[in-house]
Amino acid sequence: MLIKSSTSLALAAAAGLFFASSAEANPRFTIENTTDQKVRVHVYNGGDVECTSKAKGKTVGPEKTKTFGCTGNGKGKCKLKIYVGPAPICDGQENTCGKTAIKVDGGASVKISRNGYNYRCDVN
Repeated sequence: MLIKSSTSLALAAAAGLFFASSAEANPRFTIENTTDQKVRVHVYNGGDVECTSKAKGKTVGPEKTKTFGCTGNGKGKCKLKIYVGPAPICDGQENTCGKTAIKVDGGASVKISRNGYNYRCDVN
């Protein structure tokens, strides 16, 4: 009996580690667009240092929320560029694709809001 219990416990622990590393390898996040404008989201994989190969390009309509993901490549993060029309609306972070993209952890949400002509992208 003790051997079966130990084996079951070991298998459960291994499964937990697999799912935890899988989540880090493929982080998912949410974009909440609270504006009256459609936004375009360019998603780059975690290991794309220069943001040269867009993994996904999607739109989020006005007052809509969507969930996205990427291949984290061991980083556990996705990189995003967000646009309204041709203009980027989120300030890039230092050392993230030449200050043109923001990093988003798996499980995070990005809330896009607008005050007059100014847009905000708050990452939580």
